[in-house]
Amino acid sequence: MGNTVVKLTPCLAGGVADDNAPQSLTLCQMPTVAGIPDSFDQEGIGQTISFKRDDSDDPNSVPFQTIHCVSLGANQIAPSSIMNDYSFSSSSSFDRSSSFSSFALHPSSSSFSSSDPSYSGILVRSDSTTMLREMQAARDRRNQEKLENPSLGRRLINSLTSRLKKYTGGVVCGSYTGTVHQGTCDEGKSDAGVVHRAQGKAGEDRVQMVYSEEHQLLFVGIYDGFNGPDAPDFLLANLYEAILLELEGIQWEKQDHQQVLGAMSRALRRTDEEYLNMADENPELAMIGSCVLVMLMKGEDLYLMNVGDSRAVLAQKAEPDLSGVLGKADEDLERFKVEMMRQLEAYERDKLSGLVAVQLTMDHSAAFFQEVRRIRSEHLDDPCPVTRGRVKGNLKVTRAFGAGFLKQPKWNNLLLEVYKVDYIGNSPYINCNPYLRHHKLGPRDRFLILSSDGLYDHFKNDEVVAQVEMFTSMHPEADPAHHLAELILQSAATKAKKDVNDLIGLPQGERRKYHDDVSIVIISLDGKIWKSSPRLDEISNQEVLLNC
Repeated sequence: MGNTVVKLTPCLAGGVADDNAPQSLTLCQMPTVAGIPDSFDQEGIGQTISFKRDDSDDPNSVPFQTIHCVSLGANQIAPSSIMNDYSFSSSSSFDRSSSFSSFALHPSSSSFSSSDPSYSGILVRSDSTTMLREMQAARDRRNQEKLENPSLGRRLINSLTSRLKKYTGGVVCGSYTGTVHQGTCDEGKSDAGVVHRAQGKAGEDRVQMVYSEEHQLLFVGIYDGFNGPDAPDFLLANLYEAILLELEGIQWEKQDHQQVLGAMSRALRRTDEEYLNMADENPELAMIGSCVLVMLMKGEDLYLMNVGDSRAVLAQKAEPDLSGVLGKADEDLERFKVEMMRQLEAYERDKLSGLVAVQLTMDHSAAFFQEVRRIRSEHLDDPCPVTRGRVKGNLKVTRAFGAGFLKQPKWNNLLLEVYKVDYIGNSPYINCNPYLRHHKLGPRDRFLILSSDGLYDHFKNDEVVAQVEMFTSMHPEADPAHHLAELILQSAATKAKKDVNDLIGLPQGERRKYHDDVSIVIISLDGKIWKSSPRLDEISNQEVLLNC
């Protein structure tokens, strides 16, 4: 949704011009005219963001090796109705501190594919310096306007900011884009350490990453919006800070995992309530919602929270097959020990062989019988609470942030007649009760994939893991998230029986007929975990379901 203007200009993507080669049109970064950047020329159709830990970091204190993120837009979105102050200035854009590298994604003809193994030639990356400079200038102007015309909302924001400063050692980055937005800073530095952050937007998807060196805490949020951008923009502006406030005072060394998960759940519930409170005066907000996927990584502890159908999938090495060795246990003991050690050492050397996909979250969708059964049991007076695979024939997901028109009849009644559903009774049809899970990383865990559902419209969990495994084994320095984005485009083109270059050339909005917005974050866990863990079975899981 939204009106985006792009310019098509002939250029070569990573190749040398050939007079005999077929001409193609590629979206490339245009030069600045008279020193004024043209933001439309900078957009592209998505972005990549990467973070690699400093080689000087203590491997026993950093919980991850690298982070690769890609966001690919398909929806042409309209501006937020009330969240303009918090949203990005273009339909596919990003912002980050200098510790993250980021590039805009542009379509490219495969005739001019790059020799870099990280690209197939479907998408190419261009430097984003000019676009970031324009985005920063726009944010500075908005901040100045807010200072000159303070409102009740701004006073509340300033109050929250002071509380955050107390928690974070006085460092609040303006890049948080909303509830906490006090000026700008490239990287938040204080006695407490450095905060690295990045956030991106593609269509109605939002992605957010924050890494605190002081707390050795990594936060990743993926917000997959529907019916408009306001709900994901509100999450981008508020959820991370709400979680920080709820986590204040938690003693991590006590390993009270339920306490951490409870804090995450409370933060989501309160953020949902704050968003829906605005729908009383802005009824259109009651139509807009978002799926939520949040991960906190603290050392070897993963804390996951989701509502909707975004997923966290862990690539885990299969258990070693010791059946042949165990059958010889009654033979010579020394020979048995030698054979056992040989098999285990071979298993450990083979880092990327036999990976299995373990889904760490639960989909909340009308495609799952247990969710449909729950809704029907709560609406016995309604003969059709779920029809055509959607809640009230409208929404595919059965739990979501926002979307108040399916949570309380008062918000449904505020809508224009054409948007109303036949709301029977007072019980909510959907809720924002998250699935919560703690996972203890172990020596078999290799990488984690966090993604909106646009990825799984085309591939199953095990197919995604296999693709990342194969690609990283062949190109260990390349970007596997970028690779998955190109596979999605290839799959969408094949299903539509279209040439992939023709598909990519379609404008956002038109391309939504063939694939969804998608945000993918891949976290490599290659580091301390299997170097320091002596046991192959050192995995502990704790699952908590609230109000299910």
